[in-house]
Amino acid sequence: MSDKSSDQVIKDALSSSTRAISKNKELELSFGIDSLSSNSIPKVSSSKEDLVFSRGKSDKIALKEKYSTESPNKITGVAELDQILFDQNEIRLEILGSLQFSGVKNNLHSVFLESLKDFAPETPLQGASKALQIWLKQNILKLKLTPKEEKFLKPLKEDLNAIEKKYIPRIKESLEVKEDYLSEIQEVLNALNISFDENKEEQEDEESSSDQEDQSDSEDQDGQDEDQSEESTPSEPEEAENESSEDFDMEDGETEETEEEWLENRSKLEELLGQVKETEYKVFSRDYDETIDAEDLCSAEELRRLRTRLDQLIDPSKSVIAKLANRLQRLLLAQQNRSWEYDKDEGILDTSKLHKIITDPLTSLSFKQEKDTKFKDTVVTILVDSSGSMRGRSMTTAAISADIIGATLDRCNIKTEILGFTTKNWKGGESRRLWVECGKPNNPGRLNDLRHIIFKPADLAWRRAKKNLGLMLREGLLKENVDGEALLWACGRLFKRPEQRQILMVISDGAPVDDSTLSTNSTSYLDNHLKAVIKEIENKTDIDLLAIGIGHDVTRYYSKAVTIHRAEELGGVMLEQLTELFITD
Repeated sequence: MSDKSSDQVIKDALSSSTRAISKNKELELSFGIDSLSSNSIPKVSSSKEDLVFSRGKSDKIALKEKYSTESPNKITGVAELDQILFDQNEIRLEILGSLQFSGVKNNLHSVFLESLKDFAPETPLQGASKALQIWLKQNILKLKLTPKEEKFLKPLKEDLNAIEKKYIPRIKESLEVKEDYLSEIQEVLNALNISFDENKEEQEDEESSSDQEDQSDSEDQDGQDEDQSEESTPSEPEEAENESSEDFDMEDGETEETEEEWLENRSKLEELLGQVKETEYKVFSRDYDETIDAEDLCSAEELRRLRTRLDQLIDPSKSVIAKLANRLQRLLLAQQNRSWEYDKDEGILDTSKLHKIITDPLTSLSFKQEKDTKFKDTVVTILVDSSGSMRGRSMTTAAISADIIGATLDRCNIKTEILGFTTKNWKGGESRRLWVECGKPNNPGRLNDLRHIIFKPADLAWRRAKKNLGLMLREGLLKENVDGEALLWACGRLFKRPEQRQILMVISDGAPVDDSTLSTNSTSYLDNHLKAVIKEIENKTDIDLLAIGIGHDVTRYYSKAVTIHRAEELGGVMLEQLTELFITD
């Protein structure tokens, strides 16, 4: 039988679990109400209530220690906002601990409930911060709220529920990275229209000082004007005013011209690449990248065999998909309906009136001319993720998707380009070998050889290109994927097109993955680059960007995205999304 008291056994157990969670073998807890240590647990006893609270307190200490190597807390310079962000980071640690360690969730929740007993918000902002904490724990940890928590949540519940679908997935994704998480929290605060007083007294002093300076400047200016009027003839001020007006007009004209050129110029690739450089994305070597036509990747015989296989896969759902594709075709053709003006002296011969010439040879020929339509000349690029994670059902669905969309748009005389992206090798290739020969420098950037595939150029007839889509089913083709650079490549091709409306449709199963790159850079390296590229395309160009997630939700990247799991779903999804794009002017 142990000589230790029950309280000492509890203390030893708490200390042991705290060191295990924090991974700090030197971490020591102190016990007792009088302790001033931040690692103190006030009360230890074998009662169930005290035991749960003590375990929760020790878990909080362990989690703070575990993440103590993170960057310092975000400082905005606004005291109230800084305090809220500090509190929200505390909740982030609790959520991470609850998700990572079984049994921790209930312990931490007990401590949180205990803190609510004596909590009385002194300002509305403190109440809002606490409501936000409760909302996050409820949605991410799926906790059942107590009446006390419901009371704190109630004032903001309706507003938080309204933004839940948008922000909760993003916050979940950002939990591991403190800076990203706090940025998301600031966006939530903005969405709730929560504002902060940024040093009112300093602002009032600055405004007062500014008013005095303006008044002084005004008096000086008045004095100068009087002196100038005495020295100048009456006509001189008018000439000076005219010159000033002309200069102002010229500057306005230059600004308008620059904006117009920016909007009209379709060759924005250099600008786009320049914006993306701000993310510090690097490429170790582009010497081994390739852009290749699909027919150059396998023999003509194999291409025919793969196309036959794709036709067989499409066959079971052909009738349903054909009906939906025909509906889309009718919609698009309706927008392109030709309208004619008749009885013109020139144009296209009006064959409906040829019979009049037979009955009366003296009757003059009648012509018709087509009226202008509002339907914009359009090109659609379909960019298909051709990576190993797409192997099997996902790649089959993607190939069927590309085939149906391409064939339907071709029938509507809409230019369609179908592209694919992967890498030439698994886990690096010539680029990685070169990196090794150079002594393995740190943070080399993208470290694999890209392969960009052209299945169908925009100007190639569908009947000549459709055989190439079978290549998507070739097993040896599918390797890794660097989505951000693939999007830039597809945009670069679109920028060279003359069409007024340009649509880029991405078919993918989720995140970019390249082991060679991710093993030598940060784990979010390709992920962050993809997000930066998408942001620039959506904000800096007039390309309509749309994503279809195959079996995975891709809304974490694309603002316009849908998910399908089976080829049979494609018709409805395709019709809905393309309809929305084409009916929007």
